[in-house]
Parts: sequence; C-alpha cells; structure tokens
Amino acid sequence: MAADKPSKPADQLLQFLRRTISPAVQKKYIENLARTRDERLVHGFDTPRGHYEVVDMIYNDRPARVLFSGHRQAAQSGLALDDKSELLFDYNQRFMELVASLRPSSLLLIGGGACTLPQALLAAYPGIRLTIIEPEKELEAIARRYFGWQPSARTRVVHTDGRAFLAESTAQYDLILIDAFSYTTIPRSLLSQPAIQAFKRHLKPGGALGMNIISPYYGRGADLIRQQYRYYETAFRQVDIFPASRSLFSPWLSQNYVLVARQSIEPPLEMRFAAMPPPVTA
Repeated sequence: MAADKPSKPADQLLQFLRRTISPAVQKKYIENLARTRDERLVHGFDTPRGHYEVVDMIYNDRPARVLFSGHRQAAQSGLALDDKSELLFDYNQRFMELVASLRPSSLLLIGGGACTLPQALLAAYPGIRLTIIEPEKELEAIARRYFGWQPSARTRVVHTDGRAFLAESTAQYDLILIDAFSYTTIPRSLLSQPAIQAFKRHLKPGGALGMNIISPYYGRGADLIRQQYRYYETAFRQVDIFPASRSLFSPWLSQNYVLVARQSIEPPLEMRFAAMPPPVTA
C-alpha cells in the first residue's frame, strides 16, 4: 500500500495563479482582498444539476477562490491564495493526513468538485494514482480554468455518480475518499448499508475508507452520524470519527467530521485531532 515518499510541498495551484497574474498585481490584490474582506464573483454558471458560482473572498480568514453550489449555499471546492501549504478546507487537511498515514498507491475519490484535493495529492505523492468520480461534467472545465487543475497520466476522471461507478467497475483501491454532496447533503445512495458493502468490495486487503460528513455530533440532529457509525462498525474492524477542525462551535451544531473505516488498526493514524468518542454513546 505504500506510495512514493511525499515530495517537498509544491503549491502547483498557487503557481498557476502566479503564471496568470503578475506577482505585483497578485500581491496587491491579495492584500486588498484581505484588508477589505470583499467578495468578487468571478464566474457564475448553470448545469443540469444546479447553479454554481466561483467567488474570490476571505474564507476561514484566508484569501481564497471558492466554488459554491446554489447561490452561495454550500462551498464545494476551495483554493487558498496565500503562501500557506495547508489546503483551504479543514476536512481536506484531515484527508491529507489520512493519506500521509496510509501511503496508498491507488485512491478512489467520490466527489471531485473543482479537483483541488486531487491536485494537492498529485503534487505531494508522485506515485499515487487517482480515480475521480464527479457527476457534473461541466466542473472539469471550471477546475482547469479557475482552479489550476492539471490532469495527468496518473489521473482518471469519470463523469457518473458513485454507486453507478461501483456497480460497473471491478477495480480495487488502497483508499476510498467520499466527499459527495448535493449542497450540504450526502446523496442517500452513498449512505445505505448496501453502499457500504460496495465500498468494502472495492477496497484492497488492508484498505481504508474516509468520508466527509456534515452533522451535529450530539442531540436530535446527530441521527446521520450515529447511523453511519453503526453501519460502518458492522462492516469494518476499526471505525473512528475525527473532527475536521478545533471548532469553536458546539458539537450539538452541524459541522464537518471525517469518518475513517479500516479492517486493520495498523498503521496508526497520525491525525491532528484525536478521535471523538463513539456518537452512539453520547
């Protein structure tokens, strides 16, 4: 399952912006954006599935370019426009930590968006091979034009939904990452027990799965995360849920978590934040 040792962090996405905007103009623009906290609509467009907007703004206190679904109802992809190496979205940082711990050679990503996570993975891990499932065909051109996406011989992009791909494919992977949303809701087809069994069939021996979930952790609103924990616990030996960030929000409020399911407890996961207690006992 070991991929090549990660190369020195290289922010290809920022390099893309530097190629298209002169350093002086970029510096002035970012400083002005950070100072005024303005938002600028870069591009709005419609697909058969809905409306999208590319917006330059301050996001998580960082100058950024963000792809929203709906009329800025949900952030789907984000590109930081500063010099920090961390990805813009906290849960993507946790996905990167998961990859660093497991060193997969092959990875299936269900939900590609504007391909900011795949671009970071390609830059950090020269040996990794990615299969990216994204039903919105129009997003690939948006990813290339506005987010610096550069597909390579190590990537395959398939425009279909996750369950349809799994039903037709026999390929197995070291790691499956699920980041598929309709606005802020995971498609029901990816939440059922048959879906979890399908994910498991497409994992190589010793493989692992990571899922981005938006949910409260406690209270009446936590039914989804409790359900998913129970479902995965029946299918996998080890199930952990990690907070995406050291949030100031109450765990009774909706926020991002990363569920990790594995058949083995080895290797140990080196994650920034400790795993939460099982939600079913809260």
